[in-house]
Parts: sequence; C-alpha cells; structure tokens
Amino acid sequence: MNNINNELDTASDGTGRRDRGFTLVEILIAIVLVGVLSAVVVVGISSLTKQGSASACTASLDAAKAGTVVYYASHQNAYPASFTELTTGTANLPAALTLSSGVVINPADNRKIAQGTSWTLTMTNNVNAAPTFACS
Repeated sequence: MNNINNELDTASDGTGRRDRGFTLVEILIAIVLVGVLSAVVVVGISSLTKQGSASACTASLDAAKAGTVVYYASHQNAYPASFTELTTGTANLPAALTLSSGVVINPADNRKIAQGTSWTLTMTNNVNAAPTFACS
C-alpha cells in the first residue's frame, strides 16, 4: 500500500515533481488577456457615451425647433427671444417647450441650454425670422 502512494507522488517522467498549479508564464498570459479585454470594453463604453450625448443634443434641438413653432403660433406671430420665453408659460398659455429632466438653462446667458458638461444647445436670434439652434 505504501508503494502505491509513492508511485502516485512521483511524476511520470521520473523527476519526482507533480504539477499542482499554474506556472508564472500562464498567470502572466491570463493577466495580459484580461487587460486587453478590459481596454476593449472601456473604448466601447466611451463610444456609446458619446453617441448617447449626441442623440440627446439632437433630440433637444428638435424639441426647441418645435417649441419655437408653437410659440410663434400662440404669440401673435412673434418669435421667442430666449429659451426662458419658450419654457415659461403664462396664465392662459402653457410653455411651448418643456425641458427633459437634467437639462438646465444657463443663468448667465439664457440663450443656451446645457446638460452637464457633455453638450450645449445654443439659440441665435435672427431679425424678423425664426431663431436658429446649434448643438455643440
């Protein structure tokens, strides 16, 4: 019985060593692979974040244009001078534009709508014409 245990403890190549774990090279290869996969994921998430930000700005731009049309029709063919006029209703007229949550009007210059630091929607007034909007 003792002889059988000795044979199990000895490697088949006669060196007396058994493989009981991973080598340093195998561990380093696994760490490098995990690092490469992590880098790919981070780049992918960054790209998705930028696309989402661009979509949010485009949606707000479209909403501001539509709000301008509503404002023009309900205010005796007058265009709004600022985003504040678009988003503030009166006693008999509702606001022409409702901002989505997280979007704020810049208090220093109420012609700009900003959401965090990712994008800015700017309104430029034109003489006797509809204002123009730009995303940046």
